[in-house]
Amino acid sequence: MRAFFFDLDGTLTDSQAGIVMCYRAALKAIGAPGASDEDLMGQVGAPLPLMLRAHKPGMAEAEIEQGIAAYRAAYERAGIFENRLYPGVRVMLEVLRESGRPGWIVTSKPAHYAEQVVDILGIRGLVAGVTGPGLDEHGGKCDLICQTLKAAELKPAQVVMLGDRHYDVTGALEAGAATVGALWGYGAQAELSEAGCRDFAASAEDFTRRYLA
Repeated sequence: MRAFFFDLDGTLTDSQAGIVMCYRAALKAIGAPGASDEDLMGQVGAPLPLMLRAHKPGMAEAEIEQGIAAYRAAYERAGIFENRLYPGVRVMLEVLRESGRPGWIVTSKPAHYAEQVVDILGIRGLVAGVTGPGLDEHGGKCDLICQTLKAAELKPAQVVMLGDRHYDVTGALEAGAATVGALWGYGAQAELSEAGCRDFAASAEDFTRRYLA
């Protein structure tokens, strides 16, 4: 493959603590019922409006905006700093860079925040670019992948998308790219398989050994 696309939360970074805290702030702001950590983690990777609607169906647009505002206030205050790279991820990105092939981050997190996370974690020099939606969070994973393909001047057949949720798999397949499921993230293998994923990596080290060697 000529290039690799990576999801961010649950694939490159473990951001569970910060995301759960921000989800709770958003749900409280819209008066949604309480939820368990497990239930909230099942929403990681989804665009924020979808997460909010999952916990309070039939929401008005104004309520969604209120929930997003509360989430972002909590995220900017503390959640963005509750991030760490998974074991082996830095080496994976270093090996990819040394091979001369580009690696792009393609995330459902707004690009405004994804860019900050990249800088906080010190991996700016290890990726070719970061693609994410605007602050309105419009656009699915397929749209983001296609946007990145165009920016990188790549064809779908030249790319592998590594991600941990079904959004990553369906987005890649719809765009015509290959996909590998990250089994160390927030999605289970059954979820990824049901979405159409057929290749999996047990760890970042496993992915590096099998796909980047």
